[in-house]
Amino acid sequence: MPIKKVPFIVIEGADGSGVSTQAESLERKLKDTGREVYLTEEPTNGPAGAMIRLALAGRLVKQKDALASQSFESHTLALLFAADRMDHLYNDIMPKLDIGVIVISDRYYLSSYAYQGIDIKNLEWLQAINSQCLRPDLTIFLDVDAAICYKRMQRRRWHVELFEEQRKLEDVRRGYLRAIEYLARQRENVVVVNGNQPINAVHRDIMREVRSILSKNRAEPSPQLNFQEVNT
Repeated sequence: MPIKKVPFIVIEGADGSGVSTQAESLERKLKDTGREVYLTEEPTNGPAGAMIRLALAGRLVKQKDALASQSFESHTLALLFAADRMDHLYNDIMPKLDIGVIVISDRYYLSSYAYQGIDIKNLEWLQAINSQCLRPDLTIFLDVDAAICYKRMQRRRWHVELFEEQRKLEDVRRGYLRAIEYLARQRENVVVVNGNQPINAVHRDIMREVRSILSKNRAEPSPQLNFQEVNT
């Protein structure tokens, strides 16, 4: 008989798409039903994650050079994200899953495929450096127009980080959709939700997918991605 396992759920989307809002709403809803839930995020507050946050904010270079600098070279930044993710996985995510706590992550490796994929066109390489990651039971992508994302960020932030200009947000959205198509060919469970809807409607759509996952018994999860050669 299959062992009942708790799910690992990931919420994804471009900056300004409402990922954090929806992840927090999902956490509250599941806790209200009496379940043990742990909400986490990437980049983390760990050593690699702290460096990533500084890089994205342009604080790893002198202030006068910040606007002209692209910070880390693209492949280096992708490797740093992968390192932060492995640290996150083995020190945070898996220990919680092992004791029966549902884990919700605000971003995971799909973010790397979308964001780093803007400059690194080889998705196979990006997947290879993340190939030891645990595959989520469900990844939800909030699909929101880039213009809406940008307006939301302008209202609440005094500065704009790397990747957060509207043009780049459009590139990020295309990167997400390209990566989702890539993962679909590997039968990964990624669901696209219309994030342009009112917040409550988006939450309703997310809960529909989560209830489907919660209703299933599944065998022991694979400790890593099913990496294979896929032509893009």
